[in-house]
Order: sequence, then C-alpha cells, then structure tokens
Amino acid sequence: MLYEQRIRRTAGIILAALALLVGSLAVTLVAPGIARADTAAERAQVQRQRAAVASEIDTLRATNAQVEAALSALNANVATQTAALRDAERRSAEADAALARATELVVAKQAEIAALDEAVKELAVETYIRPPSEASLVDSLESDTIGEAELKRSLLEAKSSSQLDSLDQLARAREDLEIAEAAAEDAAAAAERQQAAVDARLDEVTVARDQQAKVVAEVETRLDRQLAEAAFLEGRDRELSAKLQAEQAALAKQLAAQRAAAAAASARSAGPVTISITGSGSIVSVRGIRIHQSIADNLAGLLSAAESDGISLSGYGYRDSQRQVELRRQNCGSSNYAIYQMSPSQCSPPTARPGQSNHERGLAVDFTYQGSTIRSRSSPAFQWLRANAARYGFYNLPSEPWHWSVNGD
Repeated sequence: MLYEQRIRRTAGIILAALALLVGSLAVTLVAPGIARADTAAERAQVQRQRAAVASEIDTLRATNAQVEAALSALNANVATQTAALRDAERRSAEADAALARATELVVAKQAEIAALDEAVKELAVETYIRPPSEASLVDSLESDTIGEAELKRSLLEAKSSSQLDSLDQLARAREDLEIAEAAAEDAAAAAERQQAAVDARLDEVTVARDQQAKVVAEVETRLDRQLAEAAFLEGRDRELSAKLQAEQAALAKQLAAQRAAAAAASARSAGPVTISITGSGSIVSVRGIRIHQSIADNLAGLLSAAESDGISLSGYGYRDSQRQVELRRQNCGSSNYAIYQMSPSQCSPPTARPGQSNHERGLAVDFTYQGSTIRSRSSPAFQWLRANAARYGFYNLPSEPWHWSVNGD
C-alpha cells in the first residue's frame, strides 16, 4: 500500500514538473502548433531568399519597377525577421518564467527537507533519552488495571508511528526534491536554447536591415542622378523631364517609408561634397558639346564616325552644379547639410544633390538626334551608339537611352 502511494505521488510530481516546462518548450507538442511553426519558418526562409536576390540588384541599371520590387522584398524580409525575433523573445521570456517557477519549487522543497530534518533530529534525541524498550512491557504488568496498561501501550505505539511518519515524510520530500531539481535543470537548458534562438533571430534581423540599408543607399544615388537629369532637361524637353520627375517621386516616396528601418544612417558632414573635376579650365567644346578635355578626342572621333554612317548626333555635356545648389537650397534647406548631404527623397519635391552626376565632371553626354533627346532604344541613333560607342570609351546607362558616360553611370 505504501509503495503504491509513493508511485502515485512520484507520478504527480513528474506531471507538475512537466507543467512547469510547458512554457519553455521550443516546439509545442500540439500538431496545429507544429504546422504554424513550420509555416512561419518556411515563410521566413522564402523572405530571406528573396531579400538576398533583391540585395544584388544593380539599382542604376534596373527599371523603376525592378527597383520598387526589390525595395518591397527587402522591406518584407525586415518585417518577417523582426516578427520572428519578437516571437523568439516571447518564447525566451516564457522559458525564463518556467525556470523561475522550477527554481522556486526546488527552494521550497529544500526548506521542507530542512524542517523535516530538524523534526527527525528532535525525535531522535527524545528517543535516545526515552528509548522504547522492554520497560513498556514491565510498566504494563505493573499497572493497577488492564485499562491503564492498554493506554500506555497505545501511547508507545503512537510515538513509534510518529517517528516512522516523520522519516517517511523526509524520504518523500527528498524524492520530490530530486524530481524538482531535474525539472529545474531541464528548464535551465530550455531557457538557454531559447536565448540562443533569440540571438540567432537578432542576427537575421541585422542582416535583413543591412541588406535594406545597402540598397536604399544605392537607390538614393539613382535618385540623385535621375533627378539631376530631369532638372537639366526641364528647359529642353519638358515632357521627358516631367516623366522622369514623376517616376523618381514615386521611388522617393517608397524610400521615405523605409528609411526608418535602415540599419545604417548616412554620416552628416558640415562641408560640401568635393567635385573632383570642374571648372572651365578643364572643359572644352567639341562641336558645341562641352566636355572634359581628357575625353575630347574620344568624343570628336565618335561624332565623326557617326556622321560618316549618316547619323548626325549632337547633345549636352558638362553642366555647372550651381543650378543644382540653387534647387537644393529652395527644396531642401539652406544649411550645408541640407544642400550637400541630405537624401534627395527628404526634399520637397525630391531634388538631387550637387556633384553626383558625371555631367558635373564633364564625363557624360546626353545625345540628341534630329533635334530631340534620344528616348527610344529603337532609335537609329541609339542603335548606332550601342554598336559603336564603346570603341570611343562611352557606355550607356540603361534606364536613360540618351545618357552615355565614361563608366555607364
């Protein structure tokens, strides 16, 4: 009977210990929960893969739609990884709470054992001083009545039973302590696993934000160049300028929505951006196109070759950055930071920073054909340039059929 009671009591302690650990389990034992965890993990993995692809986009040469899709993928990945981090932090907090409860149970059992130890010691001292012996039988025989003898025998038996109960309680408490200590060890291991999961998720969030920040910075550069192009074209091709400005305004709006999530912020500087090649001393005119003297012969050769093939090209090369400074002061602010460093998407309307275009170095040409800017890749002028311009050191920026420079930017 006593053995069966111990079995039932031990089973109860084990169940209680398992209940303490429920909150700290990394994966629930309920099938729907497993399905939800697997689905979340798969979704996070898909988002990571999409973000990895998106982070490799060539923002200068991609279409607006491709850039917007890349930004959306990166933003979705940041959101997914952040949500996974929050979930891992919640599970870690639950595991810590389970560990605290398990530790409290261990402390309580230790206190109970200490109290029982003291009680057993007191009984041992009392037994030593007044040991139950054959004297109880003598006392019974010397009693005046049978009733008195039975009373004394009952008292002795009660004392013996109390001693046995105390020893049994102590043994049970020690068994319970072993179970509680094992549960506490399991809870500690679960808490450690959950903290490791939090650390891993934090690393994923950091990677996601770094990827996003990298592409955001590159798109800002794209904005600089295309907004500068739109500003330059405003007085020459208003329709094309308006189209460029509308496209870049949409892109700037998307960037503004994501900037707060970027892990890296652009450093602020009190001084202006240094323009490496400017000034009339380095700029010469080739058939009316102002260009840096280092590529003047190249441009002259290109124009002559095109003309020989029946393609009469003209265009615009070097442009002074002062106009861009004026626009920045008007649209962004009057401080050095606002004029030279602030993101173009933070201006209203979005405005390119001075010194960011190859035109301001005299290293790019916007070609015209038959008096109009080359807008289409099907244009005979574009077809000729695509086939021949590289021989003269000029390369196209794919998003702008008219724009050719020494490095394709």
